[in-house]
Amino acid sequence: MPPKRQKTSDSASTPDPKRRVTRSSARTNTRDAKELSDSPIDSPEAELTASKGTRAPKPMKRSPNDAKPEADAQPDQESDSAPQNRTTLTITHDLVKKPIECHQYTPTSSLSTPPPMLIFTHGAGGTLSADAVVNFCTGYSSSLPVLAFQGSMNLKARTKGFHACIDELNSSQSTAQKGAKDGSAGKKILLLGGRSMGARAAVIAATEHLASLDDKEREELSIQLILVSYPLLGPKDELRDQILLDLPKSVRILFISGDEDAMCPIDTLNETRDKLTAKSQLVVVTDANHGMNVVPASRTRRVGEETGRLAAQWVEGGLVEDEVFIDELEGEGPWK
Repeated sequence: MPPKRQKTSDSASTPDPKRRVTRSSARTNTRDAKELSDSPIDSPEAELTASKGTRAPKPMKRSPNDAKPEADAQPDQESDSAPQNRTTLTITHDLVKKPIECHQYTPTSSLSTPPPMLIFTHGAGGTLSADAVVNFCTGYSSSLPVLAFQGSMNLKARTKGFHACIDELNSSQSTAQKGAKDGSAGKKILLLGGRSMGARAAVIAATEHLASLDDKEREELSIQLILVSYPLLGPKDELRDQILLDLPKSVRILFISGDEDAMCPIDTLNETRDKLTAKSQLVVVTDANHGMNVVPASRTRRVGEETGRLAAQWVEGGLVEDEVFIDELEGEGPWK
């Protein structure tokens, strides 16, 4: 059956002694280096997969390929001001050489039951201050929390950043649950996501994390991936879909992509989705490029925030259509 078209409007472990987290209540308002995100240039680095039985947290030996950066060529714009619901967070872990800078977005409305937190990261060579990251996280955090972390241009290093954040998140949840009765039922949820190269790192981290678990742990865990501007085509137009095809059916995926994204043509993405074992849904942003920018630029923020809100809706089970469109039509409805 052809997909329905829906038009949207604006709207448990003990802490590791080698891991330390520091928090700051000061709001972040710094401009970092530019995110490089809107060119069909992306590293030809081979897709990485984890072998079964290999535990993800163990540091790997560095190879010459590790030093090769992912690269996009055209910078995104960066935000001049920090969202009011954003605070800074620093994570240190023996998997990474340097402390990981994070931005934590907290929902403005209080929730009786703490929801699972999305671990999210930016594109190649980018920063947490890129508009595409800030807009998405702002929209998403209108209802659900996000932990966005800064990483390098190296794919393996970025994947290790996911593992460090997962480890810290599990440690924090375990500490919060001490002495309390666990009346929750159903599977635990792990939410991972990213933009462009960060989306690839999220997929690899999910595969490696699953490989590190035993059968019972895998059965009790639900991994959900939010992949924004996934770079499906490499610099020579090679199809980079294998890590997606390797995901098991227990994983859920939400793709968010612009229909002007040269690195992820919608037709090619849908052909890949048809081959996936994992269940997926798609949000298409009309007239948006790889950097999730639209013309005029004044509408880019609204579009970006709407993608975040739809992603949160998907996590909560409210996005039922297989394919949803965010249309930017001049003079119609709340977009004008």
